[in-house]
Amino acid sequence: MLKFKIFEIPEEQSEKTVELGSDELDLGNLTFKGGSVHIEFYRTLHFVRTQFTVDATVELICDRSLDAFDYEVHQDYEVLFKAEEVEESADENGSVRNYDHASKQIDLEQDVRDTILLNLPTKKLHPRFLDEDGNPKEVLNEQFGDIPEDDEDRIDPRWEKLKDLKE
Repeated sequence: MLKFKIFEIPEEQSEKTVELGSDELDLGNLTFKGGSVHIEFYRTLHFVRTQFTVDATVELICDRSLDAFDYEVHQDYEVLFKAEEVEESADENGSVRNYDHASKQIDLEQDVRDTILLNLPTKKLHPRFLDEDGNPKEVLNEQFGDIPEDDEDRIDPRWEKLKDLKE
């Protein structure tokens, strides 16, 4: 699905769009609903540069209400596959990798999976808990019952008993 034979990639500039079904990408505990990956290749004798854009939908569970909701991921990433042996590295914008010399192919599946997972929010909130700018709305802090004003200065009797144990 996201493996490409190097000799099948045209020289210089080319592009390809891959549609991903819900069962084609394993995101662990999360449910992948589907998406597409638009890949731009630039191939020379010494390297293959891939720049891809991921548009995917992942089903998340809200941390506040435990309701399921769909979250859209739109992210760009770049991977440079080198023919000679290099030290592999990666950051938030791109990575440098060696390509498999035995099979003469490049594999983008792990990079696409990581791009999706790294763009999921740490605090998963259902859209109904977000304002127009995508920021969390304030949680309602409701108090049930009235507190008499003369009780504010009174100390809880349980604290008094604990203080007696300390002495």
